[in-house]
Amino acid sequence: MFLKSFGGVVVAMTLLVGNTAIAQTTDTRLAFHIQVGSDNDGNPIILDAGSVQGSEYTILQKQGNGVTKTTFRASCAEGRLFSETAANYSADGQLISEKPTQQEITPQPGTPEANSMEIVCQSASKEGNQ
Repeated sequence: MFLKSFGGVVVAMTLLVGNTAIAQTTDTRLAFHIQVGSDNDGNPIILDAGSVQGSEYTILQKQGNGVTKTTFRASCAEGRLFSETAANYSADGQLISEKPTQQEITPQPGTPEANSMEIVCQSASKEGNQ
């Protein structure tokens, strides 16, 4: 059970060293990871497209030797973005901390937050889930 839920984080840790978009199969699901930006050190910030459910989604970012996984909720029709939770994982994939963030983010054009929101909202609009 742990390995199934944690598979996305392991893939993301691999991606932090590699390409901008990768697909991986997990069980019967196809997971896509898309680079939506990079941090000040040039490390990619990745949208876990497999996590998208309506207008809620996750981005992954290298943090020290581990990964930070942040869940966002977009109000596409209003152009608003909310940070829901942030979780930190160690290099070996163990959950270190998780906390609710519950705050509104003002996405600036060209930032990972704005780029990921644009992708998710376009997808939600096509599916009618705004």
